[in-house]
Amino acid sequence: MLDIKFIKENPALVKERLASRQKDYSAEIDRLLDLDRERRTLIADTEQKKAEQNKISKSIPQMKKEGRDVAPIFAEMKLLSDTVKAENEKISAIDAEIEGILLSIPNTPNEKVPVGKDDSENVELRRWGEPKITENATPHWEVGKALGILDPDTAAKVSGARFHFYRGIGSRLERAVINYFLDTHTDHGYTEIFPPYMVNRDSMRGTGQLPKFEEDAFRVANNDFFLIPTAEVPVTNMHRDDILDGAKLPISYCAYSACFRAEAGSAGRD
Repeated sequence: MLDIKFIKENPALVKERLASRQKDYSAEIDRLLDLDRERRTLIADTEQKKAEQNKISKSIPQMKKEGRDVAPIFAEMKLLSDTVKAENEKISAIDAEIEGILLSIPNTPNEKVPVGKDDSENVELRRWGEPKITENATPHWEVGKALGILDPDTAAKVSGARFHFYRGIGSRLERAVINYFLDTHTDHGYTEIFPPYMVNRDSMRGTGQLPKFEEDAFRVANNDFFLIPTAEVPVTNMHRDDILDGAKLPISYCAYSACFRAEAGSAGRD
């Protein structure tokens, strides 16, 4: 997520950069800044009241020694304590809202990224080879079924529509492609990782999957675990909250995993 300090110091720049994503985040930025100001005011007020509590508390023994009535002082202390408690609860609520806004605001695009509403405005940087276009080409899933290396009919019975069994040489081909890429990367110094297929909520949040893409994730019932949408999630979170020694960077990992994504509302599901 963006650093709130950066947003506070550059609100106009952040709004301008985010506007290039074809969505206006001005209201979220303004709300964030208002909440931050309110939070700082509340913190200053609670600190002042705590100082008053300490001052009064230190005066009570002397008042008792002098035989003065301390009942009004205790009433004042109770009032201060209740006020501090209420303000701390409000600060906690503001902190939660600030975190929610920060998690919902995307990164600012690089200034070199061309601004446009669709792919037609992308800039081609380089080209290698020419695309081969064959009219009325048979899609790969039909080719695979005809060759007997993909079996969607059995998969539909076992799992449902949009699934496949790989058979025979199809299964071997899948395994060979996985091995080829893992071997290629490990030959170039990467450490191979075989990650868990379930992660906790903090890990999903740590790689930006939550809260924005929660509807695309598969959550495990009765547990706050999620099936991973990509190996990136568990592998990246291996170092979550770690302080890394710069002299040991870069750290290079490669991994293979199944990828569980609902792709809710995606136009390109197939």
